[in-house]
This record gives sequence, structure tokens and C-alpha cells, in this order.
Amino acid sequence: MNNRLTRVMVYAAITGIVILAMTACDWTGSEKHTNVSYAIGQPVKTLVVQGQTGNVRVVGGGDAVTVTEHQNYKDQQPATTHQVSADGTLTLAYHCQDCGVGYEVHVPAGTVVKVTDQTGELAFSGLTADVQGTTETGDINATRLSGGKVELRTETGNVTAGFNTAPTAVDANAETGSIRISVPGGTGYTVSAGTQTGSVNVAVPQDSAGRTIDAHAETGNVAVTGA
Repeated sequence: MNNRLTRVMVYAAITGIVILAMTACDWTGSEKHTNVSYAIGQPVKTLVVQGQTGNVRVVGGGDAVTVTEHQNYKDQQPATTHQVSADGTLTLAYHCQDCGVGYEVHVPAGTVVKVTDQTGELAFSGLTADVQGTTETGDINATRLSGGKVELRTETGNVTAGFNTAPTAVDANAETGSIRISVPGGTGYTVSAGTQTGSVNVAVPQDSAGRTIDAHAETGNVAVTGA
């Protein structure tokens, strides 16, 4: 290889590195952050969050539904929607390119919650009705729950759930991540718990009276304990 060709190749490589660095800096420098808050005037029985990229936190308490959107975007602000159907279902959603929207939602007692996300952590606190939470990548953390049925699923992340009152049915699943469920002591459950790689600890009374706990991971520890 002659010297001229070598110099050309080195220059091209250096130029490519500089362009990549400039592109990365441009994305970081031009990313925008906007918080949008609003209240829902209509009665809401069920909250549905259709997330894509962003954390979602749902907190129980208060008399009305309030929403804060944490918008992150490069060029165009996300087009978000919040609609209440005739049956009292509030649906939060958005669409855009190169963006993400996280949500913090406060709901009254008795509101059913259903959240799906692609990349983001899910957090639930103080909810008193059924809860469904699914994310592809992210931890799920649920505390002070009092609902009957709870379903929490993540492909990559840990699942933690704590209950103030004994649930009717718990279904927790993690492909890669640990699961920890804590329920009030003194109540019996039919428990199915397992993992392919990891440890399993079940420390609650076994009872076939009707309450069930299903906790399974592919890679990670699984623990079901009484508080």
C-alpha cells in the first residue's frame, strides 16, 4: 500500500470519527424537555397508559385524576392524547419520532390501572383496585397495594410488589430479573413459584382457599414472603 493511499484512508477514518462525534453532540445538545400537566374533568373508572419510551408512575389518592407528561424530544414535540370513553376509561397515548414521554398520574381510590410500556420503569403506589403493568425493558415496583388482582410482567428487569391487604390473585413474571412479593402475614395462598436459574423462597402459609400467587422468572431469584 503506497503512502498516498495510506494517508487518504487515515484521513477518511478520522473524518468519520469527527462526524460521529459531532452527531452525538448535536443530539445531546438539541434534546428538549417539556412537562405538561392537566386534570381530567370526567369521572374515570379505568386508566389505560399506552407508553413507548419513558417511565410511568401511578399513585392512588385524591378526588380527581391528574396527569403530568414528561416529554423528551429532539425536533418535534410529541403529539399526546388523553381521551375518556363512555364507559369511563381514560386512555393516555402519544406518537412521534425520536422522542419519549413519561407519565405521572394520580388516580382516586377504586380506579383500575392498566399500563403497557416498551422501555421504561413502572411504579405503582397506593392503588386499591386491579393493576396490570407490562414493560419490555425496565423494573416494576409496586407498593402499598390493596387491589384484588395484580399482574406485573417485564422481559428485562426486576419485579417488586408489596401489599397492604391480602390480594386475590398475583401474577408476576420476569424473563431476566428477580421477583420479590410481600403479602400480609396470616393469610394462606396457593403459590406457584419457580425459576430456571436462581433461587426460590416461599415463606407464606399454603392454602387452597382461593387466593393465588404465581411468580416465575427464567433468570433471577424468586421470593414470596409474608410481611
